[in-house]
Amino acid sequence: MIKKKSLIIYLIFIFLLILSLYIIKDLIEPILVSLIFAYILNPVKKHLEKRGFSSRLAAFVSLIFILIFFIFVFLVIVPSMIKELFIIASSIDIIEETLKRYFIFLDRIPAYLKGNIEILLNKAKNSTSSYLDKLFVNTIVVSKKVPLYLLTPIFTYYFLIDTAYFKKQIINLIPSRFRDSLFELAKEIDEIIGKYIKGQLILSLIISIFTFIGLVFLKIRFPLFIAIINGFTNIIPYFGPVLGFIPAFVIALTQSVNKAVVVSVFFFVIQELESSIIAPKILGDSLGIHPVYVIIILLVGGKFFGGIGLLLAVPIAGIIKVTYNYLLKKIF
Repeated sequence: MIKKKSLIIYLIFIFLLILSLYIIKDLIEPILVSLIFAYILNPVKKHLEKRGFSSRLAAFVSLIFILIFFIFVFLVIVPSMIKELFIIASSIDIIEETLKRYFIFLDRIPAYLKGNIEILLNKAKNSTSSYLDKLFVNTIVVSKKVPLYLLTPIFTYYFLIDTAYFKKQIINLIPSRFRDSLFELAKEIDEIIGKYIKGQLILSLIISIFTFIGLVFLKIRFPLFIAIINGFTNIIPYFGPVLGFIPAFVIALTQSVNKAVVVSVFFFVIQELESSIIAPKILGDSLGIHPVYVIIILLVGGKFFGGIGLLLAVPIAGIIKVTYNYLLKKIF
């Protein structure tokens, strides 16, 4: 009876904790972002400690790296990105007319096909306009939260130097009989999924840099916009490279057919380099999920949860797989 009461009290406590976090979710955002940064920077901190740095100095140096990166992003990348987005938004009609010139063969195909293609072009135009509008609105919303996010470096620093303390606090929230098992499971998930996520982020950054340099060299318009889109979509297996290629091809096509062909070859070379050289070195072994299952997982994630589903489907599937294997190992 006592155990039952204890369980009820524990569940009520967890519920109230989750409810409280939801109520103050806007204030929690910088803390969650800080946790993510601390998680990503923790290997860097450990590496510096092995080189003789003290814990505090290693955390401080790790934090400096991320601060330099974000200063560069906000002072160089963001202004250039906003400038390109405004130009794209003002050029949508011109892009549409240019594309229609390449579809002159539409007059020679059946009317229903011609109608479907025109509908598709209009949908693409409307979707692009809607996406850009949302992007501008989100940029304004995020800019209003900048003062709150100034606390992020402070939170990240303390999470890095007091990792053991915060781990202990989390462990204390878990009933004692489940602690060892959950800690062991969390370690396995961290080893597999953590490396995968961090590897994908590094890979996306590399792909963005390569794409930007190549497009600048080829004199393609909006190189920064295309590079960021390509790097971001590259996180999605199989479908990502195609999604990143489409805006590059369309923009190159508005310049000339030759540029569109060259961009197609360039993206093919990048994809080959990524899949055969860069990705194996950064990611190492995959999650061990067959490509057929990955595609099915992505289709399901995209169907029910849209873009977020595409991004998170594979990591979540990996967590489920690791958890399933762990339970099988413990049960049998």
